[in-house]
Amino acid sequence: MVFTRNASRHIGLRRFPSAANGLRQKSSSPIPAPVLAGWYNIFGKSTIGYATWLVAGIVVAEGITGFMGDAVWNSVNRGRTFETVDWTKFKADDDEDKEEEDCEEEEEEEEEDSEEESGEDNDEDDE
Repeated sequence: MVFTRNASRHIGLRRFPSAANGLRQKSSSPIPAPVLAGWYNIFGKSTIGYATWLVAGIVVAEGITGFMGDAVWNSVNRGRTFETVDWTKFKADDDEDKEEEDCEEEEEEEEEDSEEESGEDNDEDDE
């Protein structure tokens, strides 16, 4: 025992007083110990639990990162993308006329379809 004490002094090893007296320093973690113990009991004890924790964390972090990236992109490109352009500035009077014509054509087609269907019903009654 004397030899090991002297040898440890010569090679620069020393015992620290807190470790020699059995005292431990309190760790300064921002997360309380019961929370860490609960996390360990759920996720840290098994490899599959820890892998699940990692995958879930990665998916959540990717979702947050994607959302933030899209928010920055949209704020920088406001007014330049299809969704943010004010299309009322480009609307012409001719567009309204075309829409009315399209509606009239659709109504005519519906009337023709209904006449054909009613004609088919009459044929069935004759048989």
